Amino acid sequence: MLNRVLSCIQLELQQTHNILFKSFQIKAGHLSSFARVVPDHFHELIRPAMVLLSARLFGPLNTPVIALAAVIQFIYLASRVHQNVSEADGPATGDPRDGYQFPVLVGDYLYGRFFTSLCDYGLVCYLESLSRVICEMNEGGILRLQNRHQNNPDLVHKIVYKETAALMGTGCGLAARLAGAPEQEQQKLTRYGVNLGMALGLQEYPDLRRDINAHLDKAAATLTQLPPGEAREALKLLTQHLRHPEAALELQVV
Repeated sequence: MLNRVLSCIQLELQQTHNILFKSFQIKAGHLSSFARVVPDHFHELIRPAMVLLSARLFGPLNTPVIALAAVIQFIYLASRVHQNVSEADGPATGDPRDGYQFPVLVGDYLYGRFFTSLCDYGLVCYLESLSRVICEMNEGGILRLQNRHQNNPDLVHKIVYKETAALMGTGCGLAARLAGAPEQEQQKLTRYGVNLGMALGLQEYPDLRRDINAHLDKAAATLTQLPPGEAREALKLLTQHLRHPEAALELQVV
């Protein structure tokens, strides 16, 4: 089960979620009343876990690393909310979460929380890298909308890189940097995150299973070059999970 896989960072994951959940409650109410913010269990955990485990490879976790994990999740959630915005004038279901104005405002709020968290935890030095990733993600969203009726594998790979893999790669690389890892190790974690992100993003394209496995092979090969221990073993198990999606039920959080 996923909680066992992530047992070595369970406390830090909870602390990450505390940062996120505190921001979800605003004066007007809980964000989930205005947009579909909270993802499924796997997507609630995978990005913060990748950041925490990447840093854990090189030593004990600290508050800035936990804050970085929350920042990466803020960016993912903001992008996800914006991506799901309806182009209709109003919610056909009568639910404001399915409309336009509230989800756009919630997405903008989450992007704002990413920036304030960088300021609050002394991580402003990472603003440029993360801003570039946000640009990539938005460009990927534009490409997806422009080419929604096309089935071009090269274009799909480009979109998945921009929308999913770039954030995961940057998150892993910055986590290693924050943990004091040498530049070469940071680059390895970035490559690992990109390949895992590609495999994750391509899951919605079953006909590209061969490409998914190729990225997972690259991710697994990179892992063998990283420091051994609980963190590497957890990353290995997460990588194996994406190779066998049917194992999803076994990895649910209890």
